[in-house]
Parts: sequence; structure tokens; C-alpha cells
Amino acid sequence: MTAMVKAEGVHKSFGATQVLKGIDLEVAPREVFCLIGPSGSGKSTFLRCINHLEKINAGRLYVDGDLVGYRQSGNKLYELKDREVAAKRRDIGMVFQRFNLFPHMTAVENVMEAPVQVKRETKAVARERALKLLDRVGLADKAGNYPSQLSGGQQQRVAIARALAMEPKLMLFDEPTSALDPELVGDVLDVMRGLAEDGMTMVVVTHEMGFAREVGDSIVFMDNGVVVESGHPREVLTNPQHERTRSFLSKVL
Repeated sequence: MTAMVKAEGVHKSFGATQVLKGIDLEVAPREVFCLIGPSGSGKSTFLRCINHLEKINAGRLYVDGDLVGYRQSGNKLYELKDREVAAKRRDIGMVFQRFNLFPHMTAVENVMEAPVQVKRETKAVARERALKLLDRVGLADKAGNYPSQLSGGQQQRVAIARALAMEPKLMLFDEPTSALDPELVGDVLDVMRGLAEDGMTMVVVTHEMGFAREVGDSIVFMDNGVVVESGHPREVLTNPQHERTRSFLSKVL
């Protein structure tokens, strides 16, 4: 079975600062893969490399068997044109810390926008799916509301529906609950739990250790640009093998 995400020796630098120092990992189809670690450890940068929002400096990164951002001919890599990258990116949904909804559009219009503009779907078809997706994230009654009329948790759930509207095969979540008030976190995590139950492949950068333990199939602890420890969430979180992992978890659990 082809891995949904495969990283081989992935390096990424910003100027003289090395952020990723040789990441090797695999995410299987239908897996919920959690990335944890301190701020600045490279988690979000790695996530952004998966859909080529950041270009890697060395190594190989594959999504569903295809090289991300490049094609290989012989031993040489050739960067894909922006149009080709955009076409591949359609298969990857991404949910950010900040919701980035269009403020001048209602919830249903936000969810419809990409299928209409990118996939050239008719508005009727896109609207029907958008309403189903809003229902799926528990916001059927908010379809006509603008982002300013929604709580942060509701906006994040609209953002998840918007990512799902492109029918991705992979969903990336970059600390999707970190900007939310604590009482709004549960609703967003419930939606993510539902996606996991439906078999969506997910890579989740998170500080929500309870979610990682309950829903995650694999967990990776990153620090300083390297994978320090990986395994099943329950094992890593309850019995970490590495001193650095133990130190981190003692502060967050």
C-alpha cells in the first residue's frame, strides 16, 4: 500500500537557520498522524512543506506516491510550474490556526468558493454540497451568517467545511484549536473525531494531548528540527523513552 505521506531526509532552512534537519516519516492512508513538540521545533514548517507552501532544500517528500513540488527525471529534480503545483494542492485540505475566512461572504459562500472557482462547479451543485458540509460540522443553522457573526470555534468549523469542499484525500491541521477560547475547543475536536471515524487521512499539529491519545494512530515528538521519538500515542504519552520527550510532556500533561 502506498503511503499517503512519505518524507525522506527532508531539510528546510530559512537563511542560515536550519528548521528541519532530515525528517523521515510515513503516514498511511486513513491514519490520524499527530505531531507534537515545543514551539519552533519545525512542526508547522513540515506541515507547510507537505503541500508545497514551503519548498524543501533537500530530501524527498511524496503525497500518495507523487513527489511534492517536483518531478524527477533520472537523478535530477525539476520544479513543477505553479499551475501544476496548484493542481496537486487541490487534493490536500489545510486548516490553519487562524481561520482566514472571507469576511464579505457568508458561511455557505465561503465553503462554495473554491469548488466554483477552481473546479468550475455550478453554484447549485457547490451550494448543495456546502450545506451538507455545514450540517456535518454542526452549523446547518449558520449557513447565512457572516464570519463576524460567528464565534471563533464556529469559524474554524466553517474553515474545516471549506477544506472538505474540495474533496481532499489528505487533511492537514496546523494547531486548529490554539487560537480558540477553551470552551470552544471541544466542538472543533469533535468534528475532527468524526473525520477520523470516516477514514480521512489527517496530519495534525496539536497541543491537545487528549485528542492525540484518543484519536491518533501515530504520534511524533519533534524538537529542534528532528524527530526525537515516535510510536503509538498511548505508549509515547504514558511511557516516553527519550529524556527530551519526558521533559516536554511533564510540562504539558
